[in-house]
Amino acid sequence: MEETLRITDDCIGCGQCVKVCIRGHLAVGEDKKVHEIESPYYCFRCGHCASVCPKGAISLLSADERIDPVDGMPVSAESLAQLYRQRRSQRWFDRKCTKDELERLLATVRYAPTAENSQAVEYAVIDEKYPEFMRLLADILRTHTDEHARLKQFVDYVDSGMEGKNNPFTWEGRQIVIAFARFPIDAIIPMEQLDLMAYSMGLGGFHSRWMLLAAEHDQKKFMSFFPEISKDLNAYAVYIIGHPRVKYRRTVARDERRILWK
Repeated sequence: MEETLRITDDCIGCGQCVKVCIRGHLAVGEDKKVHEIESPYYCFRCGHCASVCPKGAISLLSADERIDPVDGMPVSAESLAQLYRQRRSQRWFDRKCTKDELERLLATVRYAPTAENSQAVEYAVIDEKYPEFMRLLADILRTHTDEHARLKQFVDYVDSGMEGKNNPFTWEGRQIVIAFARFPIDAIIPMEQLDLMAYSMGLGGFHSRWMLLAAEHDQKKFMSFFPEISKDLNAYAVYIIGHPRVKYRRTVARDERRILWK
């Protein structure tokens, strides 16, 4: 059996880790200590065992940093709800983000959940190669301009030299973050977390559907721009980001959502 955990002598055999292990990978032995055991399912390193241990006796062998203690909620439910209400899409920017700002943003989304805790999500930041990427998108989409007026507008914009600042796909944004994953949800969740974190940092942006059409129409050509990305991952989320030049001063009501209770 391949061991995935580090269990120290501080273990008191309380069994809390056993209760939260959905893989049946842990058991309290005759020595009143917890041990990894053979089970039908492999340990997928979710870390629940380490998170609930009252003595901090468990850690992941692959862990490269200390585990921060949890003491209550870091933000109130009211504050979080207000953040959801207050956040708005931002398409007008006065300057680009610094590399430090982008690195801080991307460091926070590493904690986003993924299917089976695969953590198989990678990101690309389009910055200096923004013009080349726009031309690649136009090359893919020019045979699909009859599908939507926005596609023709974008291709014409690129072909005319991208002179105006209002790109039909990115508006005034000149930096793009793309998330690649095995499943769409694995990319969508961290990108929305990035969106909210950006707002809290005084940045802004919006999610873009249009660029993903290029990935859907010609996956091979789209991915040729990203040879460093793992071959089994696909682009599922795109976010345009920058420093906003417009300040929103109030929230705006949204339609009620239909909820079906069964």
